[in-house]
Amino acid sequence: MSLLRAAAHLLFPPACQLCRRPGEFPICQDCLRTLPRIRPPFCPRCGYPLTSPPGSSGACPGCPRDRACRFLIRSWGIYDGPLREAVHALKFGGRRALARPLGALMAGVAAADPLLRDVCRIVPVPLHPSRLRERGFNQAQALAEEVGRRLGTAVDARVLQRVRPTLPQAELRAVDRRANVRGAFRMRGRAAWPRVLLVDDVMSTGSTVAECARTLRQGGAGEVVVLTLARALREVSAVRNPAAVV
Repeated sequence: MSLLRAAAHLLFPPACQLCRRPGEFPICQDCLRTLPRIRPPFCPRCGYPLTSPPGSSGACPGCPRDRACRFLIRSWGIYDGPLREAVHALKFGGRRALARPLGALMAGVAAADPLLRDVCRIVPVPLHPSRLRERGFNQAQALAEEVGRRLGTAVDARVLQRVRPTLPQAELRAVDRRANVRGAFRMRGRAAWPRVLLVDDVMSTGSTVAECARTLRQGGAGEVVVLTLARALREVSAVRNPAAVV
C-alpha cells in the first residue's frame, strides 16, 4: 500500500456504505444478512414470491396479466427495507462500490440456473444519455459487469440503446408505465445470439424489461431471460410469506 493510500485509510477508514460502520467495505456482513432475499416458493416463470407452491397452471396468478412474464425472470430479493436502501445508495447516492457485492448476489442466482447461466451475452438495461450524464454511471451496467465477471460471460452495454428520455417508472401507474417505455429502445445493429441475459436493478411491473426484451428479439436475439437485483411486490400484505422472504 502506498503512503498516500495508507494516509487516506487513517483519515477515512473503510466503512460499510449502508450503516457506515467502520471496518468492512463496501457492505458489512450484518447489513448483508438483513437484505430480504426471495426464497422458495416462487413462480417458476416470473420468480415472484408466493405464499404456497404454484398451482396446476405452473405460474403465479399475476403472470397472465404481466407482459414481462412471457420471459423467464429471476430476482435476488425483495425491493423493501435494507435492499431498497442499498439500491438507492447505489443508484442515487453514487456509492458505486456497492455494485460489486450486490452483483455477486445476482451472479449466485444466475449460476444456480442453467437458463440464466448458459447465455451468449449479458445486456444491461440502458439509460438515456441525458440521464447517464446526470447520474454519471448506469447502475444496471455496473451490476451486469459484476455478474459477467463472475460467470465468465461477455457484457454488451452498447447493443441496446435508450433513444427517448422517459419519466421515472416509480412515479407512474402500471398502465402509464407501459406507454412510458413503448418505443424507447432500439438496437445498434443486429445480435443473433441464441440466449441473452437482460440485467436491471429493480423490477416492478416489468414494463421496462418487457420492452427491452421485445427490442432484443426484434434485433435478432433468440431467447431473452431476465435477472434483477430486486423485485417490487404487487401487494405486500397479500403475498409476503415469512418462509419465502428472509
